[in-house]
Amino acid sequence: MQINQKLVEKFFSGQCTAAEARMVSEYLADENNREIYLNSEEWEHFEPVEKVDEKISDRIYVNVIDHIHDKRETRRIRFRYLAYAASIALIATVGLVAYKLGSNRITNTSHSATNRIKPLTRIEKFITNTSTVKQTYTLPDGTIVELDPKSEVSYFPFDQGKRDVNLIGQALFRVHKDKTKPFTVFANNLATTALGTVFEITAFKKGLYTKVRLIEGKVVVKPQNKLLSAGVETVYLLPGKVFTVNTQTYAASVKPFTVVAPKKLETLDSGKAIVTEAAIVFDNEPLSEVFNTLETKLNIKINYTANQLNKKVFTGQYEFGRDDIDAFLNMLCSLNNLTVDKTDVGYTIKKIK
Repeated sequence: MQINQKLVEKFFSGQCTAAEARMVSEYLADENNREIYLNSEEWEHFEPVEKVDEKISDRIYVNVIDHIHDKRETRRIRFRYLAYAASIALIATVGLVAYKLGSNRITNTSHSATNRIKPLTRIEKFITNTSTVKQTYTLPDGTIVELDPKSEVSYFPFDQGKRDVNLIGQALFRVHKDKTKPFTVFANNLATTALGTVFEITAFKKGLYTKVRLIEGKVVVKPQNKLLSAGVETVYLLPGKVFTVNTQTYAASVKPFTVVAPKKLETLDSGKAIVTEAAIVFDNEPLSEVFNTLETKLNIKINYTANQLNKKVFTGQYEFGRDDIDAFLNMLCSLNNLTVDKTDVGYTIKKIK
């Protein structure tokens, strides 16, 4: 008997005799023969005419699934439309066809999944001050954080057009200016956002008040979650203003605060650095002391050979939140016939030979 289109159509409509069904099923076991009569999409969407008892069909399906080691991608319908088309006597033969069809599709699916690129895992970094004194840390973007005792900041990589930081406790932020990536601190249901400025936040878990104190620049303080539900309004702060909200009553206010006189590392004598809330000011400072001061305030490591810096001085200032330390060191070195190399642990300064 010759296999033709009409006979194949009879097979799928369940109208073949036992002998015809056996012949067609053996013929269609070859993938090349299947494609002649039905393309892959038609095989996928073919609707059978049910001829086999449901209980028998279920047993056939279970046997096939067990045989291919529980590969879930095998679809029940893919087996059934063949099983229904054949007689009970040909169940094993038709099952073999279904198994081969299912196995091929499973193999392709698994191969595709293997080649699929897995998304990178973003890891949150935590910085905790367990000491009894304020500690200074530099974030990846150059922002400086002065973290109080029993306080913690955490953040994910700043790689998605924003710089989000979570705070528990109290910290002063000298935000590195970057107009393309707003800097936001989340603390006690407040989101404080700035582009480049200096501000301090107090937000202890069990504290009665949460405070945002603006020292320089501009910030916007937005309520979130229960503060938003309680009717606390968004506030735009100006320098010298402090926003305070009661964590129990949700009463909020904006008031001026007393500006503390600039802190000093040394005296105002020539050759000594002055550190304020906004900048480090150098006046005829030996270059070695400039590097030492930057190390201390920015929490970085700068290696240099002292005798290569003899008689080299610097007058100027490093502005927190505005100056980039890489660019600042490059500027200092270019002015003094030096080179700077960034390493895994900090910076190395050398004299140009």
